[in-house]
Amino acid sequence: MASLKKVLLPTQASFMIAKRFRGKINIQRPRKPHFERQLLIDLSKPKYGTPKYLLPDAALCDRGEKKYAREIDNPFERILANECLNWFNTSKMVIFLHVNAISMEDKMPVFAALSKNNMHLRCYGKKIVSMATTGTRYEAVNHLFTSHQNIIFGQPENVAKMFKIMKKAPQLVIMAGIIQDRLMSKNELLEYSQMQNIDVARSQLCAVLDSAGSSLVRQLSLGQQALVGHLEKHVELQSASSKEPQDSTKSEPESTKTEPESTS
Repeated sequence: MASLKKVLLPTQASFMIAKRFRGKINIQRPRKPHFERQLLIDLSKPKYGTPKYLLPDAALCDRGEKKYAREIDNPFERILANECLNWFNTSKMVIFLHVNAISMEDKMPVFAALSKNNMHLRCYGKKIVSMATTGTRYEAVNHLFTSHQNIIFGQPENVAKMFKIMKKAPQLVIMAGIIQDRLMSKNELLEYSQMQNIDVARSQLCAVLDSAGSSLVRQLSLGQQALVGHLEKHVELQSASSKEPQDSTKSEPESTKTEPESTS
């Protein structure tokens, strides 16, 4: 039975045998590698050019010619640029943000709150914004971009709500904004958010204009009303003076009638 187990289950010998170096390895003067290893080392050895401080002046002169890198036309970038320009044209409120270090867990509630209030948070790079705004009335905003930055698109009546939402994420700093084709700073945006609704302001303006018009009409008609009043008073006085002689004539015949009766 034991011989059968040895035949069926032979012990496998290991292919790797640990070998211990009897002597110490010299790190300062290592042994040269064998030929194949040395060949791989020579093939993979990097080759550096001559340093600039060793080159002659003739090699460093570019003869005033500037070499520009060839720009590759990317269709996807053009699609993003058209989308960005469409947001600029359809939104009357555009807010530019400076983004500090923030995690997506902190940024997601802000994105959801802005979407609920009909505002959209988008992220575009400097190249995309430059392609979208070059040659348009929004070309001045290129100075606000240095890398990828966030932009809020919406309507002017939601400015106050936007400031309340942005208080939840201090990592998003408001730099400037465009309200109805006018570039404003952060302080001007705060003043605009504290203003009343445009419909209320229009009603107040209409009331002021109506009061000015009514006061002008009243002042113009004041002389006419005074003249009419004086004429009515004059007519009343004339009618009163004409009635007095008639009363006196009526009273004289009555007195003559009473005198004969007294003599009889």
